[in-house]
Amino acid sequence: MPGLTLTERRLHDANKSGLWLLMVFVPIVGSIILLVFVLLPSDPRGARFDA
Repeated sequence: MPGLTLTERRLHDANKSGLWLLMVFVPIVGSIILLVFVLLPSDPRGARFDA
C-alpha cells in the first residue's frame, strides 16, 4: 500500500491524475507509460492536488 500511495503522490507532482495508476493493469505498455509518468519532472501546476 505505501508504494501505491507514493506512486499516486508522484503522479500528482507531475500534474497527472491518480487514476493513471490504473494503467498498471494494462499488460507491458501500461507499466512503461506509468514509469515514464513517474520519471517526469515535477510541475508546479501539480500543487492543485495539495489542497
